[in-house]
Amino acid sequence: MPASQRFDYDVLVIGAGGAGLRAAIEAANTGASVGLICKSLLGKAHTVMAEGGVAAALANVDERDSWRVHFADTMRGGQYVNNWRMAELHAREAPDRVRELEAWGAVFDRTADGKICSGTSAATSIRGWRTSAIARAWN
Repeated sequence: MPASQRFDYDVLVIGAGGAGLRAAIEAANTGASVGLICKSLLGKAHTVMAEGGVAAALANVDERDSWRVHFADTMRGGQYVNNWRMAELHAREAPDRVRELEAWGAVFDRTADGKICSGTSAATSIRGWRTSAIARAWN
């Protein structure tokens, strides 16, 4: 049996998808030492492999979209039993998180005028134009 190794970290993040990597970055920004455990190769996590995209009211394709409309759609999609405060925080912060991902190197599809493109997704009231992704076949 191989000898075991011991590692000491201030924070241990399990999962290297979008949420796990974001948590690791935030913890590291506070000065904590961070360990990251994942079951697959980095870059092959569910977030990267998913084709659904990121829901954020960027209003780049339809100017009527806003965090308030996104919030209402999220509440309706959750049959109003979801945590309204978490839905509100998500709707308010999602556009900034998409721009943050882009600043960190994520590449999103673009509109003809160079803005991050959004495509259709379920449970959206404004023609569904809210999901940003990479190389997606837009409807």
